[in-house]
Amino acid sequence: MRITERLKAEHGVFLWQLDHLQALVRSGAAREILQAVVETIAGAEWRHALIEERLLYPALVATVGRECALLQRSKAEHDELRRLSAQIRSGTFDEIAVDEFAERLRLHLESEIHDVFALADDVLPAEKLESMSNWDADHVYEVYGKPRPWAEKRLG
Repeated sequence: MRITERLKAEHGVFLWQLDHLQALVRSGAAREILQAVVETIAGAEWRHALIEERLLYPALVATVGRECALLQRSKAEHDELRRLSAQIRSGTFDEIAVDEFAERLRLHLESEIHDVFALADDVLPAEKLESMSNWDADHVYEVYGKPRPWAEKRLG
């Protein structure tokens, strides 16, 4: 499996969660519920974005250059999404801010699926894309700053 396929699958989950979040906004759900759902989505998306930022994007930069407008835009979107989620986490938000977070994340995910991942599939070798998606590779755990849990068990 290529990392782009893995990331697309994760995007599908986030898109479904955003539908649920926006349904909660439309139904007038309590702020605490909206905040908790945003926290859940934003926390998972942050970990997902780490894989993109530490594995996929550096490989793309090495191939197409740091000046690539698509990559610069995607990084700016990651930063803006972190800002919006931090605002909601702080408690200074309303339903409009939650809906804005959901819409911006939705547009960002779609842009990555149709633009960034398509670029990666076009310019990076399949072997490289597959190696970045290897669940057993140390780099997946390095991204999260955690030790490989199975290594200690096997080594005794």
